[in-house]
Amino acid sequence: MASDADIIQQLTALARTETGDAKARVTALTALPGHAGQSYSFDLEACSASGVVTREKLVLRLAPEGVRIAGPADVVRQARIMQSLIGTRVPVPPIKWLGDDPRWFGRPYFVAGFVAGDKLALGERSFSRDEQRALARATVEMLADLHALPWEPRRAVWGDPLTLADEMARLDTLLDRPTLDAKVVGRAPKLRERLRATFPPSPRVGCLHGDLQWSNCLYGDGRVLAVIDWELSQIGAVLIDLGWLCFFSDRETWVLTELVPEHVPEPDELAEIYRSRVAWPVTEADVRWFRAFAGYRFGVITAFNLMLHRRGKRPDPTWEDIALSAPRMFERALQLLG
Repeated sequence: MASDADIIQQLTALARTETGDAKARVTALTALPGHAGQSYSFDLEACSASGVVTREKLVLRLAPEGVRIAGPADVVRQARIMQSLIGTRVPVPPIKWLGDDPRWFGRPYFVAGFVAGDKLALGERSFSRDEQRALARATVEMLADLHALPWEPRRAVWGDPLTLADEMARLDTLLDRPTLDAKVVGRAPKLRERLRATFPPSPRVGCLHGDLQWSNCLYGDGRVLAVIDWELSQIGAVLIDLGWLCFFSDRETWVLTELVPEHVPEPDELAEIYRSRVAWPVTEADVRWFRAFAGYRFGVITAFNLMLHRRGKRPDPTWEDIALSAPRMFERALQLLG
């Protein structure tokens, strides 16, 4: 893995080329938390051709080293998706530079503006009950606005629509592995059968984030300042996002509840906020199916990542704690399906 000194040197070369200032300086490089790729914040000082000195705080996102550039590793796609949302009601960090020219970092990258905000889950700031509830409502309303966007003009960037059968097939490649811990997998195969037998017939299709949870939103001034981490975004059944947000708001799903902010509304209330914001019908049965699908999806992802961690392929002890809840995720999902 490249050292911080290497990253500073590479960033400086990129910044000097992009700004035209041969003396541009990169300082205060700081690694940011996350599970996909590498992210750093840094300060950039540069002088324009007219002699004006600018100082700004930015974020560098790099694709993981040594992996195929596709899916979550395709950071350039993520940047272009965020660019496609500029000017909408969905706030995203401004993208400054992006590319896959290997002369800079040897892998794809993007540089975005740093958004100084707090998170409702695992954040440094403690929001009051009323603040959490107001921000939760704003989050759901923003989500509804994302789902209402015309997806056809964004198809070239976002990709072709994926069906629920496509989603289930992608998860099959993770679940059907003999190296997974059987105790963690629990009743996932039974849940898979139930989900396939009860597919919603005509789900609303649109742009969706794919990982819309409280820790992927930055808040401040009583509003959503930015939505981050677009690596799982797609065109598909938009209620995947609502089910996912409800999943991360349902304390009955979790053994360790740190990912659930203390005062966010219950899933049924979140669904009602969403229903009141959108122009298409959202039935209770639909919400329950997508909540169950979220439990299955995250449970399978957890079992897979735990296996990678334990085999030393992608060490991350966080999955040991999350995996304590995996059997409950599958049980809760079966309960929701009735």
